[in-house]
Amino acid sequence: MTVRKLTFALLLTFFGLGLAAQEASSTYRSFTPADQWEVGVDLGTPMVVGDIDAKFPGFGGGLHVRKSLGHVFSVRVGGLYGAMENENTGTNTDKSETTWFSGSGQLVMTVNNLRFDKPYRKVGLNVFGGLGYSSFDVTANGASTSESYSGATVEVGAGLAFRFSPKFNLGIEYTVAQVLGSDGDLLDGDNNVGDSRTTYRDAFHWPHLSLNFNIGGKDKNGNKKTEPLYWVNPMESAGSAIAALEARPIYDPTDTDGDGIIDAIDDEDNSPAGARVDTKGVTLDSDGDKVPNYMDKEPFSPPGYTVNKDGVAQVPKPITESDVNRIVDAKIAAIKIPEPKPTEWFLPMINFNDNRYDVRHSEYEKLYQVANVLKNNPSLKVVAVGHTDARGPEGYNAVLSYNRAKAAIETLVSQFGVSRDRIILNWAGETTGLVPEKGSSVINRRVEFRVAKGETEMARPEGKEAGKGSFKGNKDAGY
Repeated sequence: MTVRKLTFALLLTFFGLGLAAQEASSTYRSFTPADQWEVGVDLGTPMVVGDIDAKFPGFGGGLHVRKSLGHVFSVRVGGLYGAMENENTGTNTDKSETTWFSGSGQLVMTVNNLRFDKPYRKVGLNVFGGLGYSSFDVTANGASTSESYSGATVEVGAGLAFRFSPKFNLGIEYTVAQVLGSDGDLLDGDNNVGDSRTTYRDAFHWPHLSLNFNIGGKDKNGNKKTEPLYWVNPMESAGSAIAALEARPIYDPTDTDGDGIIDAIDDEDNSPAGARVDTKGVTLDSDGDKVPNYMDKEPFSPPGYTVNKDGVAQVPKPITESDVNRIVDAKIAAIKIPEPKPTEWFLPMINFNDNRYDVRHSEYEKLYQVANVLKNNPSLKVVAVGHTDARGPEGYNAVLSYNRAKAAIETLVSQFGVSRDRIILNWAGETTGLVPEKGSSVINRRVEFRVAKGETEMARPEGKEAGKGSFKGNKDAGY
């Protein structure tokens, strides 16, 4: 008996697991899309209704964040600051000033979104209630000091919201809040104990405007979020899906030209009888020569050739060996071989310190390149031309440019083993500056090298020694 009971229990367990697996594997399409958050700024005129008459206007402002729980209910969290006055006029003047700070959470119901007649609400009717915590300071009868109180609050209210766009709406609301506990009658600074006017608790009234903005990007699937659901018809998604189904064309099996493709998807509903067509009902033209297959005597003509009216490619006769030889001979005869030109070399130049002709060690690498060119081309000669910048007397600069060219040649000979007779010394002084600088210019202080083309060696110009680092005298006189 026990075995039977255990077997029966196991069978029931497996049956239940099977139903659960079926339930888990079933698909369900939700008609509640991901929606945006509302962020709002609240501005209004708060007042205390209690033992002392309210004096208008007060001033208040706050911020709130609201998120839908569905198409009807939503939650709202916010903070508020307000400043207001109360005053009675009579034989004795009672006056109070109150500042109010509070934070609260509310459950909001959008009453008119229970109707499904429009895709989106243009006006929302909201009622709400919630709990919060407040702190308020009260100064009574002009006292120099004020009393501070705090406590939990209960809030209720109602309002209208007007939708201007999917991103913005304007709300008009009225909220009433009461502070719980014995301090609840001290909002106006007077609890009137023993007086017939006592109300036991004062009420905080908050008529205000709300400037509300919807924020939010895309959901986890990359789809754009809808505006908050309390603006959206709960049946909008389902209605759109039904409308899309209703908009689908009714199946019509008519095939006017009898080519096997119904007219609804046939791009050519008058194809010739017996002609083969593609999946869209268009007469086949396999080789794309504009002649359909049923008329084409060569349905697969080679590409790149013109065809006649029967679709036959006009392929030229094959070329013969003699044709090839004739073409090659003509091409060879047309070739013009350029005459050889003297080799042009790019040779580096070296630069010098101001009013100096000794070769800097940093320039040795450039002289090494010049030496390599000369060694690799034994028949080559080069010209070394010295230059200066435009400072100093012209005669002085002529001697300095000569000394620089001479120093560069001596380095090539002594350091890199170049034969002296393969280098021709020339000088140019200050007359051939690379840059138009009148003052000091390291670019103009240089020795250039170029392939010799019949130049002759230039003698040292007349004048005193130059290039020792300084010179003195009148420029027009020479030194």
